[in-house]
Amino acid sequence: MKMYEAILDILGKKGNATIPVICQEMSEQSKSLISNKQDLIEPSYIKTLVSSNKELFLIKDDIVSIRPDKEPVLMTVVLHGYPGPEMRVRIDFKRNNFTYFEWNLDSKASQHLQLGTFGSVEDFKKKLYPLKVWEWEEDYQTDGIVVDGTSWSVTLKTKGRTYESRGLDSFPKDWKEFCQAVSILVGKRFSC
Repeated sequence: MKMYEAILDILGKKGNATIPVICQEMSEQSKSLISNKQDLIEPSYIKTLVSSNKELFLIKDDIVSIRPDKEPVLMTVVLHGYPGPEMRVRIDFKRNNFTYFEWNLDSKASQHLQLGTFGSVEDFKKKLYPLKVWEWEEDYQTDGIVVDGTSWSVTLKTKGRTYESRGLDSFPKDWKEFCQAVSILVGKRFSC
């Protein structure tokens, strides 16, 4: 786990936190790995790390928080390929749950979801930050006429802003990783 991911994890659980609290939490998490007390994480290191990653963190009076425009609240993902299926996932980060819906006109539709085969919203959220969905373009289109392509849309609502992205047979560079993360979350292959 990268250091900034550990800080995101702590802030996700505790809310805003001071640098000393973050240091203490990180030291407690890594006690099994640290054999020497001199190896404990220093507040100056955390402050430098947070200050250099202004895209994700705010720091004021030694209190660190996740930027409101980067802290996910709700995400909706829709994927539709011709002739189907259409898949929809709604992820509620505040309630720590998701819903999955699949519509398929094919009589040989895929199997039903199995109880307990899905992942966790918390793990999905950790995978979401490096994908930087907030940097995706609003519209991805291929050149020419597409008759039976794959259409998709992603709406990410954060505490400070809503990001929308969609496309037809054209995808952001991290699309495969994104679909893999969604697949792990819903416990079913999420792609057309």
